[in-house]
Amino acid sequence: MFKNALLSIKKNIGKTILLFVIMVVIANLVIAGLSIKSATSKSIASVRQSLGSEVTLSYNTQNMMNNREQGQALDEVVSSITVDMADQLKDLDYVESYNYTLSVSATSDDVDPVETTASSDDSDTSTDDNMQMPDSSDDSSSDRNQFMDSNDFTVIGNTTMANLSDFTDENYVLISGKLLTEDDAGTTNCVIESNLASDNDLEVGDTFSVTTTNSDDEEITVTLTIVGIFEIESSSEIGGMMSNRQNPMNYIYVDISTAQTLNDSTTDITSASYYLDDPDNIEAFIALAESETDIDFDTYTLDANDQIYQSSISSLEDMEQFANIFLWVVVGAGCAILCLILMLTMRSRFYEFGVFLSLGQSKLKIMLQQLIEVLVIAVVAFALSLGTGKMVSNVISGMLESTQSNQSEMVMEIPNNIGDGLDSFDTSSDSDSDSNSRGSLFDQAMTSPEDTELDVSMTASTAVQLAGITGLICVVSVLLPSIYILRLSPREILVKKEG
Repeated sequence: MFKNALLSIKKNIGKTILLFVIMVVIANLVIAGLSIKSATSKSIASVRQSLGSEVTLSYNTQNMMNNREQGQALDEVVSSITVDMADQLKDLDYVESYNYTLSVSATSDDVDPVETTASSDDSDTSTDDNMQMPDSSDDSSSDRNQFMDSNDFTVIGNTTMANLSDFTDENYVLISGKLLTEDDAGTTNCVIESNLASDNDLEVGDTFSVTTTNSDDEEITVTLTIVGIFEIESSSEIGGMMSNRQNPMNYIYVDISTAQTLNDSTTDITSASYYLDDPDNIEAFIALAESETDIDFDTYTLDANDQIYQSSISSLEDMEQFANIFLWVVVGAGCAILCLILMLTMRSRFYEFGVFLSLGQSKLKIMLQQLIEVLVIAVVAFALSLGTGKMVSNVISGMLESTQSNQSEMVMEIPNNIGDGLDSFDTSSDSDSDSNSRGSLFDQAMTSPEDTELDVSMTASTAVQLAGITGLICVVSVLLPSIYILRLSPREILVKKEG
């Protein structure tokens, strides 16, 4: 049977070459589909990982505004987040670490703030230390701003600074000392910004006091010890500052207990952040929180910052769905084309089949011979496609890498002034880019992508999937025409030999 299959392949060389070419094309199309699926899966995972696994307990602002009566002050509808409330979530499954945050506005007689505006000194001298409310007869906005901006510093209490995004993203960089951790719990250690330190000749180990005023107009003063100094590498907040306390250079990071002392409350916090073991567990954690705690999630919400994630992956999910449809189309079209070719070639072999059946050979062996013929051709085509498939994968990876790079450049190069942006457009560079893109297609095929996250080159898993799909196509393409022909009797087959 195997010998007859090899002789048939050699005898029908035209059919063999045709089947070989078609199988190589089908195999490369399958590889393209598998590469797209692999790339989209990697991209979705990369997007999710880049956003991290942080979930924050905060006010449900939308519901709060919906429940607010017309003209009602915000502080009358806002409910504080409490430590007891936050503690219900920290021991749930999936939580690796957590951080409670409390922000308090403060003043200081020991250090001067990094001034936001040149007029700040004047406004400070015109306002007494207790910062009484401006006289009601004076409605000027400047007086109102003086009252609101009387506190020069923002004291930010944290359980730990290890996971603060400004530091993990390297917007803020530690240049001396250390950041606060759980080991600093209960201490009055603090971390300040380098400009605040240099303006006041402060360094690690020095101390200074900050003061707040409680609801009973009583002053609360705490002496802080500097254990770390950080430098601001980049900050989007600087352009929108209206007062000294909004200036990140005047941020003072302390332990959560110190902030609670200055706030004259051990129960309230500003927010609570939870860091999960895996970003994929965010939805499970939120569902668990809703079922296992008594937190009113109409008033509060667990924000996973997944709006960006959902908007980013929608196109990727569409691409993944397209890849699945593409694979099914390739399999269906491949089966149909091979079935048609094999049916046409089998019609010319009616006499051969009739003789085999007359000699007592079973129909199953004849079908297996046809399958062996196709599989031998498919194995050679499969081996070749492993090489050409590498180039197909590189092209797809290169396109995805180029797309990501272009998107990043578009974000970075959006002009602040639309008119300036229009004036700076260079149409010649666009045409050069298109020319380079067309000219680099071959280079992409021969070069693996630099971004390993987008490298969808041939792997053992891809090769196994390709072999399985190719084998399925071969079996289906042989089975269908064989059933059609071999359902006839030997006499009917011999009669049709001229057909």
